[in-house]
Amino acid sequence: MMVKKILNLFSIKLNTNNYEQSLFIRKLYYKLIPFFLASFLLLIFFWPSINNFSQKEKKTITENQKNSKNFTFQGIDEFNQPYYLHAEKYQKIINNPNMLLFEKPRAEINLQKGKWLSMVAKEGIFDIEKQTLELMGDVLFLHSDGQQIDTNNAVIDLKRAKIYGNKNILGKSETIDFSSEGFEVKKTGQKFQLFGKSKLKIKKIKN
Repeated sequence: MMVKKILNLFSIKLNTNNYEQSLFIRKLYYKLIPFFLASFLLLIFFWPSINNFSQKEKKTITENQKNSKNFTFQGIDEFNQPYYLHAEKYQKIINNPNMLLFEKPRAEINLQKGKWLSMVAKEGIFDIEKQTLELMGDVLFLHSDGQQIDTNNAVIDLKRAKIYGNKNILGKSETIDFSSEGFEVKKTGQKFQLFGKSKLKIKKIKN
């Protein structure tokens, strides 16, 4: 309201003589001084708080965007099978200290009877507390017996030795080729199920 009155006064005074214009500018100057002084004092008073908040925000953003190298994690599942987890780079996910974003993750499980299962992907999200790893982008599963699965998304429950996904998969082994809209592996290889529309093609075995 005050600004509106000042602007109205200014527009009226444009048509007056030089003395009146000078007087008007002086009055305007004196009216604005308290406003500028108050703003300046408030800025000085609150500057430490504003500066600290800004520094904290910058620090948080820097920490969240900073990538660390070579994450390694080891454990044993409920079937006493050792597993190994590695990522070339990782960073903490904002507001969730138990979640890590991985770059080029790789997981390996030493199965019973000397067999193994290896998994790689472009990215992954690891839940430290639950010990689950979600793999995303060009996910590849390789089994020591020669089985292979390709998909774009899958979840590994490292504690429970369970792997599952609800995206299209392509798989192959020495005897069959298969595809489906989802899959689930329990006990890490002992039980394998396909979900949704599935296709199986038996290969011709050469004698």
